Amino acid sequence: MLPKFIFQAEENLVEKPWGGSFIAKLKGIKADKIGESWEFSAHPSKPSLIAINGKIRFDDLIKRFRREILGDLEEFPILVKIIDANENLSVQVHPSEDQAKALGEKDHGKPEAWIVLDAEEDAKIYLGFKEDIKPEEFLKAIERGENILEYLNVVKVDKGDAFYIPAGTIHALGKGVRVLEVSTNSNITYRIYDYGRGRELHLDKALKVLNFKRTDVEELRQKPKRLNGLTRYIDTPFFKVDQVVSNTKISKDTFQILLCVNGRVKLKSSSDIVEVERGRSTLIPAITKDYEIELEDDAEAYIVSPT
Repeated sequence: MLPKFIFQAEENLVEKPWGGSFIAKLKGIKADKIGESWEFSAHPSKPSLIAINGKIRFDDLIKRFRREILGDLEEFPILVKIIDANENLSVQVHPSEDQAKALGEKDHGKPEAWIVLDAEEDAKIYLGFKEDIKPEEFLKAIERGENILEYLNVVKVDKGDAFYIPAGTIHALGKGVRVLEVSTNSNITYRIYDYGRGRELHLDKALKVLNFKRTDVEELRQKPKRLNGLTRYIDTPFFKVDQVVSNTKISKDTFQILLCVNGRVKLKSSSDIVEVERGRSTLIPAITKDYEIELEDDAEAYIVSPT
């Protein structure tokens, strides 16, 4: 029997050379150089451990209770991360579903979105080409060792900014940006430029999937919409993300992931009451069709849902 609210047995963290202390402070743990926290990951490369009868891998739990967790969905479709870019991250691109298949990838394509949770003064992201460019011209610029950032849109960001990043869009997080990242359940990244750090680049595949047309950043910037007790920050064909702005009631047919990034949240179903503290997340399975959210202690919380 599944509980009405499911919790991770332990944090699912990724050390990165560019990671910082933001995630450790958020979660109240002692760690350094943490670049990513994967929340309820069912990806086989780094599945979360779930606190049911001890510990069980989340992907194994889904195999046992697929309908109870997912409802009518056939597989777990999303990947939720907190990312702390304490240095500039590599310039990269992700393929679409069709491109991933054409390139022989075993993983899915990867459209994604960011909500800025925290940003240092003058922090930036890089999103799409600022002008049309021919593939051969771009490759020559890379081979000449040019600063590829000069070809990209530079966007100053603040807390609360949100962006959709379609597959094929060149992008990078700049130093001092911390985001909630939601994507399809994929871990494909084609690295294009890495500031001479010596890591492997994936130019052959990247050139096959890049959109070399000018990107209008404002078309990718998400415009928040107020709903009943929620503000929708991300709305895509693959997933949506809402911030909880007041006490509210939720009705749904599939799962959701609720992440608390400040204060504390109380959740109530017909039979259970739980608290989600700062830095923690909970999965609300499909069997929990209705529940209530109460915000406590100046809480800031987000709900991620499949579309």
